[in-house]
Amino acid sequence: MSKKLITLILIILLIAGLAFNYFSPYSEKLTKSTNLSNESIGGVKIHESINKSSFITQYGNPLSKEDNDLYDYYYWKGGLETASIHSGKDKGSIMRLIITGTDKNQFDKPLHTAKGIELGDAKEKVLSLYGNNYYKSNEQGVDIIGYIDHEQDITLEFWCTNVGEVAQIRLDDSSVK
Repeated sequence: MSKKLITLILIILLIAGLAFNYFSPYSEKLTKSTNLSNESIGGVKIHESINKSSFITQYGNPLSKEDNDLYDYYYWKGGLETASIHSGKDKGSIMRLIITGTDKNQFDKPLHTAKGIELGDAKEKVLSLYGNNYYKSNEQGVDIIGYIDHEQDITLEFWCTNVGEVAQIRLDDSSVK
């Protein structure tokens, strides 16, 4: 084979490898672990129950409910969305927390992560507080920066706009897809 052909093949393999790493859902498995054991959104942690008295005191009754085959999705005041187990002994256990927006009329302070990231914050602030062990993804035209705790099986994702502002925050049990 000629040197040009070998060089072309190597370049194609390099580009394919980089594209696989960037677009692959498996890239989070290759990401170094970040300790998320103290992570919460609005003071709520993964695996807490929506039936817990402190949760009910803080968020009241759900504003609406969306049924799903695997989880019940509830929308709460302040822009909080939860996905919880809908049956069995773990009924009500939160598997996903999402900040989708704020309802300032019903909530005094905007929801935020344990380290203080809230909607509208810059991507640079996320990186400075959570570090460089993250995976990148792109969904629905939005850049996603994700952190994973391999020991706790928890992921924390920041969905960022094209101008680099946090538009959505997700804290998940990593089994949720």
